[in-house]
Amino acid sequence: MTSYYAVVKGWPTAAGLVEHYLDASGKPVEVEPQQMMDEIPAFRKGVAGTLDDDVRKRGDGPFSTEWSSTAPDPADGDSSTEWFYTLTHFQYRLVGEKEGDEITYHVEVKKRYDWGIPSEHRATVSGGGPGPTGMDLEQADIAHLHSAGTARDFDVSGSSGDV
Repeated sequence: MTSYYAVVKGWPTAAGLVEHYLDASGKPVEVEPQQMMDEIPAFRKGVAGTLDDDVRKRGDGPFSTEWSSTAPDPADGDSSTEWFYTLTHFQYRLVGEKEGDEITYHVEVKKRYDWGIPSEHRATVSGGGPGPTGMDLEQADIAHLHSAGTARDFDVSGSSGDV
């Protein structure tokens, strides 16, 4: 049902991860950080801020920043909305080399894909109206699928090419 909702909304990435969750394999899934930066303005802004506020102030040599959290803002448009419903939030870091003003780096992302535990009382996922796209899905019920063994949480990660 959740996967159907994402398909109807035109969110193939969100639908794919829900389907993977329901497949119950628990195998890790790779995402493309470059695509995410292209489609999530808040993520792009976070990466630029990490470059300016951290990496550019470092001495020359290899670097790896601390993991930072970011979240897509649905107000930024449909692609951000899809990523919000795909991952809600995720962590990223920059890894690379700095030589003077020249910086070569790649972006790594990670996230544990889960619907929480039923006792967390997370908010209902609401479609906002009648019909298939308007259905309400209680997150605790979706999370219970993992504890019942009919779905499995999994790790999501990815690494971009050099930026």
